[in-house]
Amino acid sequence: MNSGVMELAAPRVTPCGSAALLLDAEGPLALATQQRIWSLSDAVRGWDGVVDLQPGMNSLLVVINPLTADAEAMAARLLAAWSRAEPRHGTGRLLEVGVVYGGEGGGDLPAVAAHHGVEIDTIVAMHAAGEYVVFAPSVMPGFGYLFGLDPRLFTPRRPVPVMREAGGIVSIGGAQANLGGPRRSDRPTASPTGWHVIGRAPEVPEPFDLGRDPPNLLELGDRIRFRVERVIR
Repeated sequence: MNSGVMELAAPRVTPCGSAALLLDAEGPLALATQQRIWSLSDAVRGWDGVVDLQPGMNSLLVVINPLTADAEAMAARLLAAWSRAEPRHGTGRLLEVGVVYGGEGGGDLPAVAAHHGVEIDTIVAMHAAGEYVVFAPSVMPGFGYLFGLDPRLFTPRRPVPVMREAGGIVSIGGAQANLGGPRRSDRPTASPTGWHVIGRAPEVPEPFDLGRDPPNLLELGDRIRFRVERVIR
């Protein structure tokens, strides 16, 4: 089933405007490939002319100073470094999160079960059986995009986003899983998403807190397990 991530036969580097380069890795989403992305990010961080880095799913965005860095030379250097990159090993920390599946907080669960032609309990069991690795930062400070979803649960994202209640959502989209931070008064109570919300974590910890050192609760390579608190049909 299509995971929603393009598979390349060979790595490539493409310009993103005049101040960034995007390295896309070859092959499918895989832990070993992502560990190489993290390792490459560590190495590139110290290069002259590099302003910032953003690991993605099978990719690394390198922001450069266009006044001091030669983009063409930097692209060639990135490809050479990628060929030598070794996976960054380590199991990372483990966070266990209780989930209430279905009900108002997981309204897309019946549709996901119908899409796959199985019972709701089967979806819940498969989702909670996995151990998910934080592969890349998400669009907001938080837990990041999670890899480890059972391939039998791969579900295409919605072509048109829908509004879903925010705060502690547990969702799947394509080959990825996601966990949202807790509801806060300074955040919207609902937001648009193309992901499928199958449950809610009522006691999810705050993933990003500037008063904490380090502010991120989890880093790349850390893991999340979901525990079934109950299922609402």
